[in-house]
Amino acid sequence: MTPAIITTRALQRQETAMIRLIYSSALNPAYSPQSLLGLLAGYRARNQRLGINSLLLLMNKDFLQMLEGEEAAVDELYDFIQRDKHHLQLTLLSRETVSYPSFPGQPLVFIDTEELARKLGHPVHLSNIAPHGELDHAERAKRFVQEFINGKWHHHLANGLNPQVVHRR
Repeated sequence: MTPAIITTRALQRQETAMIRLIYSSALNPAYSPQSLLGLLAGYRARNQRLGINSLLLLMNKDFLQMLEGEEAAVDELYDFIQRDKHHLQLTLLSRETVSYPSFPGQPLVFIDTEELARKLGHPVHLSNIAPHGELDHAERAKRFVQEFINGKWHHHLANGLNPQVVHRR
């Protein structure tokens, strides 16, 4: 290969760098979790159009979302989410370059952890969120998901009424 071809390919890889962004937020009290269900199809279509894979967890009116895709697309979506009236107390937890997505071909995996726990008959575990090892290669993402399931990164107490201080170590 000539140096020009190598440089061009390197630039193409650089321009299409994939990132994983993880944030938590609280559901605006003006909305119910059920009101979001009608919006999921539109969110999936938007993510697919942008080439974004995502995991959205809902627990006690709090969200944890992992967005993966081309850097510019993820940043554009996160900018939109910051202005979205459904979200309050948005907290960016992680933003990192990754080699491949955890949920390829999945524009939006939505899991209501309370509903899932009712169906399972026991508390939700990481293996229920990623049953096929989707997060095995993503230790940092796996840690944030596990911590969220365990009650960290929440903005509400269990009754959903009182704000909780979010701490990072």
